[in-house]
Amino acid sequence: MLRRIIITSLAVTLASPFLINFTAQAAPAPIAKGSWLMVPQSKDANGDGFIDGDGGVPKSGALQLQPSTTFVGAGNFIAQPNERLIGGALSWYLDAGGYPVQLNACASTGATYFWTISQGQSIIKTTSARALKKKTCKTTVSLPEGQYVFQLTVRSGSAKRVLNLNANVLNYLMVALGDSYASGEGNPRNVEAWLSEGGAFTPYWDDDNCNRSSRGAPAQSALALEKASPHYSVTLVDVACSGATVDSGILGPQRQAGQTISQIQQLRGLIGERPIDIATISIGGNDTGFETVLTSCALNNDCPIRRATNGSLSRYPTLQEGVQAELGKLPANFARIAGCLGGSSCSVAEAGAVPPLKMAAGAAILPTMYPDITRSSSGAACSYLTISAADFAWARATQLLPTPGPNYLFTTTSGQQVTMALTNGTLNSQVGTTSALRWSPVSGSWSSSGESTTGHGVCAGNDSWVFGLTAFQGFTSASFHPNPAGQRAIAQAITGAINAAVTATAGTG
Repeated sequence: MLRRIIITSLAVTLASPFLINFTAQAAPAPIAKGSWLMVPQSKDANGDGFIDGDGGVPKSGALQLQPSTTFVGAGNFIAQPNERLIGGALSWYLDAGGYPVQLNACASTGATYFWTISQGQSIIKTTSARALKKKTCKTTVSLPEGQYVFQLTVRSGSAKRVLNLNANVLNYLMVALGDSYASGEGNPRNVEAWLSEGGAFTPYWDDDNCNRSSRGAPAQSALALEKASPHYSVTLVDVACSGATVDSGILGPQRQAGQTISQIQQLRGLIGERPIDIATISIGGNDTGFETVLTSCALNNDCPIRRATNGSLSRYPTLQEGVQAELGKLPANFARIAGCLGGSSCSVAEAGAVPPLKMAAGAAILPTMYPDITRSSSGAACSYLTISAADFAWARATQLLPTPGPNYLFTTTSGQQVTMALTNGTLNSQVGTTSALRWSPVSGSWSSSGESTTGHGVCAGNDSWVFGLTAFQGFTSASFHPNPAGQRAIAQAITGAINAAVTATAGTG
């Protein structure tokens, strides 16, 4: 009997630690801490400051002089470093179901969590309960734009905690139209290799036909806007094309660049009925003979009073008269473009009347002024190759100054003075008049180079924001276009204008 008591007592004593360990412990109190963000649509996979797309990337040497002609990764919805945009656009992200929003419960404490998404009095969506772990604490949902309440519920045992986050799901649809100063001419993705090494060069464009690049100023501005806040995303649709004019580009096919329909129609095909929040436009330079002016002044002394050597300006007695005549057509052309951007009627070449593109309430239409390519680093007029300082000074005063006088006094090589009437102003003054169309002209693209103490023109050396003649360096199309520094300066001006013009606000939480 005594032995049985001792054995029983010993068994109880030995078992008691296990009894203690198996005693049920109260689950820790749950804590609900959450946040949300818009998943970026303008992605920068490697942080180099340029948008990466889904159009494939060269298998090797993307940023070298001769990238591989074999592309990988196209269409997998994963932005890889240096991956080009599809035709220069991000439109494949435009989903009828809305825009991706990431809901983050990672700072919470508990066993499981789920989100309830409501709009007004209606529950839109409830996510499945998930384990609250590092690998599973983020949830992505697709939602149309609008005001929502994101309710986070965290459970631990029988207890729960709830957190409500007010949110404004917002995606800025930004479109870019126009010519080479918008497309990024001279700035393919691998331009730095050409600048540093020279030699045989194959430009790596986001769109080969239009020499369109994510290094172009509008694309850089879209990415800057994207990075400015986690509570909105930015979808860029860029149809700008080198060589574009109003009638052969924005409002008509640009067949020499492989564009069989107008930029307006291209946008319609890409975005459908979605309202545009931001539109950047660079146009007018080719309409008023940008290339012809350069060629004529390179080939002729006193070029303003000579007949143009080529192009549409050669119809006029002198280059000056031709430029003024073409400048006089711009107001009506700008008004035609305005009709297609939320206006009452839109007409394009070959197709006739088409539905105007929809513009969001408070949309910003941002025509960019052209930069000053005429001044040396000291601020004096350039003298470059066979183009004289007098010719550059004439070009600046009669084509670029946003506030020109009524006349310009040109002095010829023989000392003769010729008074030139500026009845139709200048290219940049005409861009400035678009404020009457309720557009918001981007003057910073001019003032940063045209009103600065230091000139940034074609002859400004290390201070230059524009390429000189590049025909002998294996990259002809870059000639007299903004270089990387110039594109950055224009992008900064556009970004500033966007920040000033955009009135919609993102949610907080």
